[in-house]
Amino acid sequence: MTDSLISLISITAGIVGANLFGMIKEKNSLGLVGNTMAGVFGSILFIKSFGRLGFDPSHIMTLGRTNWSLFFINLAVSFSAGLGSVFMLKKLKTSIETMGKFKLDSIATFKVISFLEGMSYILLLFVAVPIKHMAGDSTYVKALGMPHGVLFLMYILMALFIRSRMKWGFKSTLFVLIASLLPFGTFYVNKKYF
Repeated sequence: MTDSLISLISITAGIVGANLFGMIKEKNSLGLVGNTMAGVFGSILFIKSFGRLGFDPSHIMTLGRTNWSLFFINLAVSFSAGLGSVFMLKKLKTSIETMGKFKLDSIATFKVISFLEGMSYILLLFVAVPIKHMAGDSTYVKALGMPHGVLFLMYILMALFIRSRMKWGFKSTLFVLIASLLPFGTFYVNKKYF
């Protein structure tokens, strides 16, 4: 096995956990797309956060051999993370939708987040990365990387939250999610749907 294969298997375990939870607890389901995205991000987040304890892909493949006990711990954590992320996102979505005192317009919030995510991506890609490679200064990449990552996750979550309100089908939802990976993609989404 390789580190990359272990990572893909971990993400698959997160997807399976999320969709299985969605099938068993239908009231907590975010739909196939929502559950799958929650499984992907949940498994990646948990392995990145807690994998340093020794069950991330690089530790599993010490000295070119697979440590099977760490591999199965990794799978269990990824599966649980996928399951837990669907539950947590559903609770978050419910609490946002039912706030009495503070009415949050989810579509307006998505528009703002998509703009900010697009700007942070452009600054990171066309300013910070060239400075890093041409001047050898990674300060700007480090400064813009975390805010962009947070905005990216917020964009994905908000897109999944508003998809039913916007009446997006599978293709439209997938298009909106993929647009976040392309420079200027979120600006196009804002223009096309809003």
